[in-house]
Amino acid sequence: MALRSRLLASVLAPLALAACEHAAPGSVHAPTDVGPFTTTLPRRLTFSVLNDRTPSVTGSVLVYARQGEAYPNSGYGPTGREECLAFLPVEGGTIERLVCPHSLLSPADTFVNTWHEPALSPDGTRIAFTWERGLNVGMLGYWEKYLMVTPVDRPTDTTQIRAMVNYVEAGLFSRRADFASKIAWLDEGHLRFLATWEHIFTVRGSGSERVTDTTYVPLALEDMDLATQAITPVPGGDSVIAWAPAPSGGIWVVREPQPDSLFLLDSVMHLRTPVGRFNSGVTDLAAVDGAAVAITGGGTALERLDPATGAVTVLPSSFAGPMVHIAAAGGRRFVVEAQQATQPFGAPTDLWLLEVPGP
Repeated sequence: MALRSRLLASVLAPLALAACEHAAPGSVHAPTDVGPFTTTLPRRLTFSVLNDRTPSVTGSVLVYARQGEAYPNSGYGPTGREECLAFLPVEGGTIERLVCPHSLLSPADTFVNTWHEPALSPDGTRIAFTWERGLNVGMLGYWEKYLMVTPVDRPTDTTQIRAMVNYVEAGLFSRRADFASKIAWLDEGHLRFLATWEHIFTVRGSGSERVTDTTYVPLALEDMDLATQAITPVPGGDSVIAWAPAPSGGIWVVREPQPDSLFLLDSVMHLRTPVGRFNSGVTDLAAVDGAAVAITGGGTALERLDPATGAVTVLPSSFAGPMVHIAAAGGRRFVVEAQQATQPFGAPTDLWLLEVPGP
């Protein structure tokens, strides 16, 4: 599974993962898809010692951000902070494609380039993702952030679409969102995403010592027209912190200052109608088999809310650390990003495949 790809990083072609086998020196062979290690659920899909995060699923393909390790002999990614885009069968198995900034950018580029929040287009030919770029030393956060839409086989092709998110919330002490999270395709010509604020703050420090942490705070729901590259707020989508497409054609949203309440946002009249309440605040949300499934309780619980009755069911989950993201995977299945342990500043994350229990 994904663990094996770490052994192959040094022989990656830009768009194909090569297998290390007993063969002539310098030869490269395509891997054989050995399938998942197990057919049981929950099923662990990734095994990297670093982060596998921000999953999304299109058809049978799971695409996610895979944190790069140091590549000491390549001239790229010296800090191991860069993130690649990985493509994996949603059922698990061998990574089918891995595209990385360090393998496609010029060796003269010494900046940290990281790609995350990927989403494949409905026809699988394009990919949308967030590209962040910054210094590799002495830097808090990233100084360049773009919403990219590129051919899936040429993610550095900036001649396609490279847009900047710039959302400023209303109010005296307004916050500014400058990157896109929870990106999804509405159709081949439109995206929807959360305009998100990267909040870097000091946790503790004395004298010259400073320990910082980063949280990502969604501020609003926005749409992008790919033909014009215009980014516009979704009417009624202000203060949205989590969203998912509702089966009715509307949008399920969770908003500040009611992080436990689910609303249906009408796409025509832009009215928000209460649907129900989860047992605690929502971290992330997905539409799974006609119901809203949410990560709640600061990442400690999974809950299913029936939109017809408002009834909430706590789903079975048992992870070593808190859950962070959730993505629908077709039918009753969904993918969860979960930390490998509970730590003060967070732990590396892996991806798991789960299923809502049947009737």
